[in-house]
Parts: sequence; C-alpha cells; structure tokens
Amino acid sequence: MKTHKIISIAVALGLLVSCGDRLDVTNPNKFTVKDINENIFLSGDESKIKLALEGMANTMPVQMMIYDTKLTKGYGNRWSADATHQLAHDMLIGDIVSGPDAGHAGVFSNWYSVASDFPYYRYNADVVANYANYISACVKISNAIKVMQNISEETIAKSSGATQAMLKDYRARCLVVYALGYMELMEIYTDLSAPDSETAKGWPIYENYAYNTPVAPLSVKETWDRIIADLQTAVKYFNESIGYTLGNTESTLYDIDLGVAQYLLARAALDCHRWDIAAAAANDIVSHYPNFISEENWGMSNETLESVAQITADHGFLDGFNSDKNAFFNFKVNPEVILGWEASESVGANVTRKSAIPFVLQNPLLNGNMQSAWQIDADLYNKIPDADFRKDRIASADVAYPFYTVNTVGSDTTFFAGIVVPKYTNLKYAATESRDGKTIHDNSTWLTDFPYYRSSAAYLMLAEAYAQQGNTSGAKAALDKLLAARTKKGSTPMTSNGSLDDVKLQWRIEFWGESNWSFLNAKRWGDIANYRKGANHWAKGVTPTLIWEVPEEETIGNPYWN
Repeated sequence: MKTHKIISIAVALGLLVSCGDRLDVTNPNKFTVKDINENIFLSGDESKIKLALEGMANTMPVQMMIYDTKLTKGYGNRWSADATHQLAHDMLIGDIVSGPDAGHAGVFSNWYSVASDFPYYRYNADVVANYANYISACVKISNAIKVMQNISEETIAKSSGATQAMLKDYRARCLVVYALGYMELMEIYTDLSAPDSETAKGWPIYENYAYNTPVAPLSVKETWDRIIADLQTAVKYFNESIGYTLGNTESTLYDIDLGVAQYLLARAALDCHRWDIAAAAANDIVSHYPNFISEENWGMSNETLESVAQITADHGFLDGFNSDKNAFFNFKVNPEVILGWEASESVGANVTRKSAIPFVLQNPLLNGNMQSAWQIDADLYNKIPDADFRKDRIASADVAYPFYTVNTVGSDTTFFAGIVVPKYTNLKYAATESRDGKTIHDNSTWLTDFPYYRSSAAYLMLAEAYAQQGNTSGAKAALDKLLAARTKKGSTPMTSNGSLDDVKLQWRIEFWGESNWSFLNAKRWGDIANYRKGANHWAKGVTPTLIWEVPEEETIGNPYWN
C-alpha cells in the first residue's frame, strides 16, 4: 500500500511502519503518559524511576547517527547510514577528489562530478540523494518525542533531589536528539545565508507521538529560535544533572551528555549566525578538552606508507603501522572524542555495524582496485605549511602499493600488483588493516572505533564565532592552540592572524572528509564557487545548489506547504 509520509504521520507512526504498528499507537494495554508520570516518576522510588528511564531513553545515542534501512526504503546497504550521506555531501564541495581519474571514480562519482543527470537536490530525486536526509531527521524527531513526551516539564517541576536530576538528565538526552533532527532538516532544506528570514518556510514543529493534524511550517527564524531554545534547555538540564562524562571508554563516549549538547548548540548557533551563543558553547567545550591528537597518531605518514608498501617473506606487511596507532580508528589514542562508538560487540550489533561504515568508504588503502583513492584538492594541499604534520599525512608522490587479500592464512595470500597510491591521496584514515583484522593482515574486514564529534571542531567553532564578531584576538588565540598542536615536532609552533580566511582554511584542513563539515561550512559561508581549484581535479563543474527541495513525502497531505 502507498503511504504518504508527511512528518506529522511519520511522528505518529514511528516512520514507515506497517498497518499493525499504526494500531499500536492507541493500544489500551500500554501505560499512558499520566500513568508513567504519576505512578513511576513521582513515586519516590529512585531505583524504579532509573530503570524506567533507562528502558525508554538508552537508545538515544543510536539516534545520533542513524543506521537503518528506512533511509533506503528497505534496502540494507552502505546508504543506510547517515555517515555515508554526510560523506556524499562533502563530495559536492570539491576538497575531496574522488579517484585519480574518471575511470576510477568510485561509488560517489555522481556526487563528486556533479553529474548533470543527477539532480540530487530535487524533491523527487533518487532515494539516497534526497529522501534519506529527510527520513533520517524524522526518525530522530519521532524517537525522541516518544520518550520525551513521557518526561514532562510539569513532572520535573513537581519532583526534587535525585529524582529531579535523573528526569532532567534523560529529558535533556531526548531534547538533544529532537533538536538535532530539526537542525539537520534546516541544514539541508533551507538557506543558511538567510537564517533570520521571517517569510521563508522553516519546518513544522510536532511535540506529540500521535495522529497529529498537520500544522504550518514556522518561519526560518522561528524554527532556529526553537532549535536553539531546546538545546539551551538541554545544556541547562545537563548542568543540573550529569554534566560532562569525560574519558575514552564505551560508557563515557557512547552517551549524550553536556559536551554533546554544547557541541550541537555551537553548531546550530553558527548555522543561524548567533555568534555569541556559539562562542559561549564552544568555550565551555574547550575548557574541558585541552588535549589534542598527537602527531604519531594522526593517520599514516609518507615514510610509513612507503614502509608498509613492502611485502615480507611471510606474505604480510612490515610491522610499521596498524589501526591501533591511528586516532581515527582507536579511541585510546584520541583524547578529542566527544561522541563516538567503539568497535566492540558489547555495544550491540547495530552500533558495531555502523562503526565500520565511514572507514570502508574513507580508507583508501582497503580497496585493491583503488576505486576509493580519495585525494585532497592540490590547491588546498599547497596552502598547508611544511611545518604542519597534517601535510605529511597526504601522499607527496605516487607510491606503488601491494594491496592484498587473504584467502586462507598462509601461502594463499593474493596480492594485487601494479597498484599505485596517487599523489595527494589523503592518509588521514589510512591503516591497511582494521581493529579486528590486524593479526592476519586481511583487508576483508574494517571494524574500527568511530569518533563522530571531536573537540577540535569546538576550537574552530570558537575561532569562527569570534572572527565573525570582529574579535580578531579571540579568534587568533583559539586557532593558535589548534595550530600549535598540529605543528611538527622540532618546528616553531604555527600561529594565525585571526582572520576569517584563516579560520576557513583550518576548517578545510582539519576536518577534511569528516562529519560533513566541508558541506556545512561551504553552505554557511556561501562561497562554493571558490572550491575545486586544484590541478588534480578531473571534474571542474560548479555545484548548482546546496539547498535541497522539500521531499513530496513531506508536502503531500500538508496544505500549509503549498
């Protein structure tokens, strides 16, 4: 049966559910909101309250990065993950060159080349181009509402002590996911250069998991006001409950806490040009995350690449580098992680699978046919000083590399001869082996830790907020800390002039290929025409637009979109 999936129905039905699931919405055998609040949350029994809250809200971290076949209308593949779509968005910008040439362009060739027959932004575009962005945000909103409506502000006000702290903690977790969903809709479907518009449409706001009557979209400004207010409430509640949960273990990184709320508040504030709010949120984060990824743990150096490109007598590689040493693969050597997922079966199959998604796509040394040899724009590469160790994490010359697969452990190893890692290939994610494959040197697996939000972004958000305010000294101070941490050992620490152009350059270098910051930044700055300048680009087309059309799944059935 055909279902029109406007957001009001999506919220009501938990998104794309069966007719049987529709009946569950009004199942009389379920606890009502009143029952939960009066009989559990106001019972005074803290153990019962904690158990109920954990049962309802412990899935919230999973919503932060959706891995679900709903994104592809039932087809489970790499496009079922938010991370894949975020990387595709980055491909539009031009800092990533997809493959050494058009003949080896890889799975994102239509995004990178901005193919004329690929209208990714159209309301009726291919499922993975437009619809998935919409439905991912709706999943977040829907699942947050289902829990949040049971933890009412009224109940919080009536409670006290440890009970009130728990209720604030868990409502804050839901508010973060709820605001993230709406923020993602705004980032994709509205013009970030005009966030104060009171005439352009933002999004309809729904607050109940029920058969909602469609409501009119708020204006762009009103929608941003609501997102900022919800994140500020989450920050307030976390400050009054759990605060920051710092560390590099599953329990401290696979959670939603004050750091995550401040991170998203800073990002949303940048999106809507509330520079003072962005600066305050980012400042709070950097005060709790003073340490940076070290030089030896930032990807693979050119020297190491040449070393591991040699075959040993026992059909393996020289023991020069593995994923344990890469901060982008291993939390234990990454002090910057605010939110992420461990490569651990104990976290659960869903999280384990999604932790692998970005790196099978981003590690250029996993593919024997070099379909994913992703390079950095040569013009951007040339702007990186030699004293910056991040430049040494980009191939400075073509390197012959014997990709391999292991049919069985031992002599049946098959090597792919004649493969070349092209100059400018970014080795940030390179490892040659995954966390679960290093003992047998088998590239058929790629399970790794997944650092999703990291604190370096807070330094850049802070610097940008200051620069946009004209506070050059503040921007310089924030950038200087990051640049000192990225300076090669033995070199004079790099410094900044505190200009907005300097901030933009550091964003492009630091977050190359990561968490779709390239896309968000270029859209916020409105300077997409300034990309694709490097001589190594085989596609020179200018991206037509970074504003997607609202999908018909949302507009059909809601007359207020007309």
